[in-house]
Amino acid sequence: MPETLSKQEILDGLAKLRPSWHSPIDLGHGIFTKDERARKRFARRLRLLRIPDDLRGKSVLDIGTWDGFFTWEFEKRGAKVLALDMWDEPALEQFLWVRRLKGRQVPYRRMDVFDLSPEGEGVFDLVFCAGVLYHLRYPLATLEKIRKCCKGQLILETVGMVPAFHNDFPMMAFFPGDEEAERLSRHWGISGAATVGWLKEALLSAGFQRVEVVHKPSFRLWKQLVALVRGKPQGGRVIVHAFV
Repeated sequence: MPETLSKQEILDGLAKLRPSWHSPIDLGHGIFTKDERARKRFARRLRLLRIPDDLRGKSVLDIGTWDGFFTWEFEKRGAKVLALDMWDEPALEQFLWVRRLKGRQVPYRRMDVFDLSPEGEGVFDLVFCAGVLYHLRYPLATLEKIRKCCKGQLILETVGMVPAFHNDFPMMAFFPGDEEAERLSRHWGISGAATVGWLKEALLSAGFQRVEVVHKPSFRLWKQLVALVRGKPQGGRVIVHAFV
């Protein structure tokens, strides 16, 4: 059962955990973890992601859970969810606080997605992986591990590369992993990005049978022009659905 707290008690608890919230989570009593602008942005993300409306009886693996926005969304749609992330302490505290507040018993694993296995975590009807791929040192190998745990559909959201030319060619920037990514991103801007062509070919190579690109980076023509003028690729969000 949800933990019964007054509006003031929720506000007090929220104040202790701010300001590092990533997502606009509904806490009840008209209280959200982020402002109206963030709520509109995440509402747009939900539209673009095209998550199935009815997940009753389905199992979902949420890779990169962080504060749990999408975990609660999957639960609302009827799914049984496993949350997985390498949380830092503040983010894990946020996730567990909302989990307790909502009265959920969502199982979670604090682990590297590269350690994912069907023997350890099982197989899932839907695997959701948002904002994770560009953090990884071995993206293709990780997609292969994700495929082994997916028996239905993968929804992948990541940063895509927008070069001046050859947007559909399967190429990628250097994926250094988080330790070096910040330094390289300051210099190149898109460390950890791949073209849409690379994402499609990588998912097929990982063992998925069908790949559908449902969203490409916005303002692509403008970004291509900027890439040409500045001499380095630009980036933008890509959403891909892959099917077993």
